[in-house]
Amino acid sequence: MKIILPEKFAKHLSSPNYVNNCLNYYWNKHNKILLPAIESRLIGLRGEWENASKYPDTFKAFYGNGDIINQTSVFRSYTRLASGYNIKFNTFKTTILRFELFSEAAYALKLDKKIGNKLTPDHIFGTTEVGVQMFEAYKNSYWDLDYMLNEYIPKNIYQHSICRILKSEHQKENKDDSNGIARGKHTLNEKISMLHYKESGIPLPLRVHKLGIM
Repeated sequence: MKIILPEKFAKHLSSPNYVNNCLNYYWNKHNKILLPAIESRLIGLRGEWENASKYPDTFKAFYGNGDIINQTSVFRSYTRLASGYNIKFNTFKTTILRFELFSEAAYALKLDKKIGNKLTPDHIFGTTEVGVQMFEAYKNSYWDLDYMLNEYIPKNIYQHSICRILKSEHQKENKDDSNGIARGKHTLNEKISMLHYKESGIPLPLRVHKLGIM
C-alpha cells in the first residue's frame, strides 16, 4: 500500500511530501524482511494474552481487567517495548529513513554546528501509546494478521518518528515551568494534531532535514 501521512500531522512538517517519499522508500525496501519478524512478534503477543487469560488471578494481577487503553498493568507497560520501541527491529533510524526531524531551535543549532549535548530525541507520539494502540487494533481485528501487516502497520509507521529537540523543550524543570512537553496528558489523536507540541510552545512546522533517497 502507499503510505500517506495524515493531513493533520503532515501540515506541521516543513517538507511532508519528502517524508512521504522516504516512508514509502523505507517500507518498500524493507517490508519483505520485516514482515515475518513483525508477524512473529504479533503472534507472540496474542499467544501470551490468550494463554494468560486462562488463569483469572494471574490475568488480573499482570494484565488488569483486559482494558489496556484505560487501565495500567504490567502488560500495558510491556507493549511500550514489544510494539512501541521494537516492532521495527532497529530498522527505523535516520540512516535508513533518509530524513530527520528537528524543532526550529534544534535545527538552528545543527546548521550552526553547535549541537553539543543540547539536544534530546523525543518520540513524538509516545512509545507506550503507540504500542497500546497497535495491540488494541490487533485484538479488535480478531487477530487479523493480514490486516495488521499489510494495512495497519504501514499506514501508521510514521507514529514511530522521533524529533530532535532542545533538552529544555523536552521536559519541565518543575511544576511551574511552562516549557516542556506534557507526558500522558494527550490522546494519540491529539498528538497527531501536534497539540502537545503547540501547548509546550514548540514552534511548528518541524524542520525536515533531508539526507537524500538513495
